Amino acid sequence: MKEITVTTQDELDALPSKFDEYTRIYIKGGARDNRIAVKVARENSSVEAWENSSVVARGNSSVEAWGNSSVEAWGNSSVVAWENSSVVAWGNSSVVAWGNSSVEARENSSVEAWGNSSVEARENSSVEAWENSSVVAWENSSVEAWGNSSVVAWENSSVVACENSSVVAWENSSVVARGNSSVEARGNSSVVACENSSVVAWGNSSVEARGNSSVEAWGNVGVHLQSDFSNVLLFGFSVLWVLAKGKYVKKSKNAIMIIPEVKDGIEGWFENNAVGDKKKVILYKRVSKDWKTQEGNPWETSWAIGLKLDHPAWEPTKSECEAGKYHACSRPYFCDEFRSTRGDRYIAIEIEREDLYAWPKPSYPHKIAFRRGTVLFECDRHGKKLEAP
Repeated sequence: MKEITVTTQDELDALPSKFDEYTRIYIKGGARDNRIAVKVARENSSVEAWENSSVVARGNSSVEAWGNSSVEAWGNSSVVAWENSSVVAWGNSSVVAWGNSSVEARENSSVEAWGNSSVEARENSSVEAWENSSVVAWENSSVEAWGNSSVVAWENSSVVACENSSVVAWENSSVVARGNSSVEARGNSSVVACENSSVVAWGNSSVEARGNSSVEAWGNVGVHLQSDFSNVLLFGFSVLWVLAKGKYVKKSKNAIMIIPEVKDGIEGWFENNAVGDKKKVILYKRVSKDWKTQEGNPWETSWAIGLKLDHPAWEPTKSECEAGKYHACSRPYFCDEFRSTRGDRYIAIEIEREDLYAWPKPSYPHKIAFRRGTVLFECDRHGKKLEAP
């Protein structure tokens, strides 16, 4: 690999339009009143911009922007922006923005925004927003919002809001709210409210209330009360399915409360979770990036693909959540209630029916205990198998 360092605009402009071998160009210098501008990235080249440089990268170029650099990445460009950089990424660009960066990602871009970054993600973008980031997600974007992030999700976007994040979900967006997150769900949005999150749902939105969550349901919203500690207020023509002992108040004469009869035992758990009652079933678990759970505890467990596990101290009837059994969920995304560590994975586990135990009148209706099982494969949060790289 050839390396070239330029410190002036003339040195950069004098470079050839293409190189015979892969060449890395380092741009250093460029005071605020004399910025070095990269109008186009040479073929077969990679650009690193330092200090106050300005870069426009086209084609399949790769750019790293440092200091107060400003970058526009086009085509399939890949950009890493540090400190106060400003980035506009087009095509299939991939962007990691640090510090106070501002990013607009379009088409199939993938973005990680750190610090006080501001991101607008369009089409099929994937975004992780940290600290005080502000994100607007369009179409089929996927967003994880951490810290005090603010997210507006449009169309079919998927959002996981953690800590003190604020989310406004429109149309068919899907949101999982954790910590003290605040969510406003509109259109046909779907929200799972966990921990101390607060949700105001409008239109035809669907909400699951868990933990200590607080929910206001308006319009034709449907709410599933899944926790003894959640609070639900029903307005308009909203409907509540009472599946736990949480508090709920009917604020409109048109609102409806449904108290279904739920079967106990494995048969009831299968029915309530839409899991086929078979001799063997596939259930799911969320584990660390190293395939572990309960890291650092005496009962730390490895869940590597292909492992067959048999609990050494099977005592499922002592409590719903404590030691004495393994736990799995009917869908991968239900496992988000129990883990939220960055870099976690989802796994699929094959379990025989006779090795399952369903807690009577559970506080966590999507979770079940099991004695032994085989780890089949890694999957996404919707259960789709992920192919090994």
